[in-house]
Amino acid sequence: MTRNFLTLAAMLLLLLSTTAAAIDKSLVREKWHTPFDLYLSAQEAYAMKTARPDEVLFLDVRNIPEIHYIGMADQIDANVPFYFDSTEWKLKKDGVHGTFRKIPNPDFEAAVGNALKAKGLTKEDPIIIMCTSGSRAPRAARALHEAGFKQVYTQVEGFEGIKAKSGPDEGKRVVAGWKHEGLPWGYELLEAKMYFNFDPRRYAKRWRDNDGTAKGTP
Repeated sequence: MTRNFLTLAAMLLLLLSTTAAAIDKSLVREKWHTPFDLYLSAQEAYAMKTARPDEVLFLDVRNIPEIHYIGMADQIDANVPFYFDSTEWKLKKDGVHGTFRKIPNPDFEAAVGNALKAKGLTKEDPIIIMCTSGSRAPRAARALHEAGFKQVYTQVEGFEGIKAKSGPDEGKRVVAGWKHEGLPWGYELLEAKMYFNFDPRRYAKRWRDNDGTAKGTP
């Protein structure tokens, strides 16, 4: 009986360890804090999603070229870009280097809602957000908080990780992150996970027959 009790206790501890956020708020950069205060490392995000695959929505909020050329985590349910790249050039603070100006996705919150529906989930259910390095995910989480979503976790190191501050790889994303933790990912993309499935501007059309008859709720 004692042995059975210990086994049950071990299983309970395992369940708790794979469903709860383990990163303390004090260890997360202040500018990356969210109203939810739910933070996961790459390993914790993987554990939570694999333990509850049908109960958790795992979102990649990078833009389409990023997932196409850099790769995507195998456990991701949907790619819903938080913003898109434009062709407008923007100089950085040093006045020398620059980047392309970002365009916010005006349909982000609605598309996330569609991704939840596709899994049979609601705004009450947990969502994990992954971006490139952990800086975009908090912005996306704040937007979802304002839209009434209830449980949004941010994966704090992103897909590629954080830039090294010193050494031969200084300035490169080689610190932590999904890829550097050895977690499953690849370059092959699955149609069911692509943004056009959840884009509100195309979503309704996707669930109708050619004659315009509704096929039902996804």
